[in-house]
Amino acid sequence: MYEHIHREIGDVMLCFLEWNVMAHLLPGCMVLYLLSRLERAMDNSRRLAGSNCEQATRLVDQFNCREVYVYAMGQEPWLTYIMSLKYTEQSRPIIESNKLIDACRERGIVAERLFGEKEILLS
Repeated sequence: MYEHIHREIGDVMLCFLEWNVMAHLLPGCMVLYLLSRLERAMDNSRRLAGSNCEQATRLVDQFNCREVYVYAMGQEPWLTYIMSLKYTEQSRPIIESNKLIDACRERGIVAERLFGEKEILLS
């Protein structure tokens, strides 16, 4: 699917990757293309799939991203009460997102896991 989208829209300057244990990897920059209603079975198939460095790296490569931001980790303190999640450095989402961030930085791509808020200036 992403190959077809890339063919239509080209490279992506900023890529926001939703990253949590309860959802597929979904770049925020693609949300507009996925607004049609999902069949219930397809929607349920996304649950518990998780995200990993390999999936994310393929997206970063596919769209030649210049900056990558990982979000939706559920690490903000106020979400602890809602989600009952408390990640440690040994938690799979942290390990996998760290690998992605390191891989991007090694290739000269700005990469960061977002927490709370982030101001990004576009020029």
